[in-house]
Amino acid sequence: MGAITKVAVGATSDELDRKRFRGTTKTKLAPEVIARQSRVALLAFQALPDRETARLFLNSEDEALGGRPIDVASASEAGAERVAAMLRARMAPAAKID
Repeated sequence: MGAITKVAVGATSDELDRKRFRGTTKTKLAPEVIARQSRVALLAFQALPDRETARLFLNSEDEALGGRPIDVASASEAGAERVAAMLRARMAPAAKID
C-alpha cells in the first residue's frame, strides 16, 4: 500500500508531481570521503573495546588531531592516516602464545 499524500483541493497534477519528486537539499559526500570515513570507523570499532567507545572517539574533539577524528579523516587522506595511526597505537598487541 502506498503512502498517503495530503493534497490541496483544486491542486493540478503538475503541482502533485513537483511535491512528490522534490530532490533533497542535502549535499552528498564524495565517494572518497565516504571511503575514508568507513575505513576509519571500521578501524575504531576494531581497536576500541565497544561500539559506544568507538562512537565517542570518532565524534569527540581531539586536541592532538585538531578536531573530531571523523572530520579530520573526512578532510584528506593524510588526516585519515593520522586518525588510523592513533587508533593503531591504541590497539592491544595480540596475545603471545609460547
